[in-house]
Amino acid sequence: MAGDKKLKISKTGMFLRILFKSLKVRKNRVLITFFSIMIGAAIITALSSVYFDISAKMSRELRAYGANFFIGPSASSGSKAIDSQIVADAIKMVPADKLTGASPYIYGVVRLDLGNAVMAGVDFAGLRRLSPYWQVEGKWIVVDFDDDSCMIGKTLAKNMELKVGSAVNVIRTETGFQKTLTVKGIAETGQAEDEQIFVNLSLAGKILGLEGKVNHAMLSIVTEGTDIDGLAALMESSFPCIDAKPIRKVSYSEGRILEKIKGMMALIAFIILTVTTLCVMTTLIAVVSERTREIGLMKAIGADNKSIVLQFLSETLIIGLAGVAAGMAVGFILAQVLGQAVFGSSITFRIIVLPLTLIPSILAALLAAAIPVRMAVNVVPAQVLKEE
Repeated sequence: MAGDKKLKISKTGMFLRILFKSLKVRKNRVLITFFSIMIGAAIITALSSVYFDISAKMSRELRAYGANFFIGPSASSGSKAIDSQIVADAIKMVPADKLTGASPYIYGVVRLDLGNAVMAGVDFAGLRRLSPYWQVEGKWIVVDFDDDSCMIGKTLAKNMELKVGSAVNVIRTETGFQKTLTVKGIAETGQAEDEQIFVNLSLAGKILGLEGKVNHAMLSIVTEGTDIDGLAALMESSFPCIDAKPIRKVSYSEGRILEKIKGMMALIAFIILTVTTLCVMTTLIAVVSERTREIGLMKAIGADNKSIVLQFLSETLIIGLAGVAAGMAVGFILAQVLGQAVFGSSITFRIIVLPLTLIPSILAALLAAAIPVRMAVNVVPAQVLKEE
């Protein structure tokens, strides 16, 4: 019994000596395998980290391209305007961390010096967050109580021969209201806003005779982690006089963009794993070719196929684990670089990334060892020793 135990310890010691000596002697091959696995693991770690953050971050990035939620008077109310306080209360129902921007709107036709134009009363602070893509010559109006300034669309400014700093007379025939305003900024949007003049809500209410009223509100809400349909239903149940709904076309487009990006990332990860597997396989095949005589000698002195397979897989596993560990560290750093470059923020570390990197990388390494191990098992000791 004691003899069997000593023999087992002796075999284990011999196995470990052969294993580590093989790794030490073939440094170049080991390093090639190590760096192949490390690069593959690094890219998978980076892509996985970005993948789990991309929905939230892309959703916020896409909010820079306009509103995706509408609040207006319900059809049953029979009115085209709604109390501004009700709209304000409905907007407050959106979680603060999910609301990118919001602005109520009130519209009416006014007369300027050279003709009629559509005037829009807005919340300038909310509008700026809602539409950061606007190209503005001059300045945004930054305070809601500025009743002496306006912004004007680029097309309307051209038609009315107005520039930044120009004075423009705004006249509402129906109410007899008249006021001279200074053009603070000229906005280019590429949309209908290019033909409108913008003033703050309170001034628009006075000019149009609709103080305390708005036509509708547009919101920009981060959809990731938000039940946007449930939010709309909650608003309508709380305020029966409003119609709240997500803008389906925008939400659908966001979803399609996110799915395509995620699909592309999964494809890249698969390609990287395939390249890593082929690179490791090629290296291990070269290693087996170099060690043919060694394998033949091991078989000649009593090593069975199981021992040969165990040794090669153990070597691959050790290199693979070291490569994956280094790759994870490099990959997380790479994820931060991607996060800053694309989203301007860091990528959150998620524990799920570890198994998602470790398991595929190790499986790819072991799969790469399949053909080389088969070659090693098929070595015939008599032929090798005869050639020797």
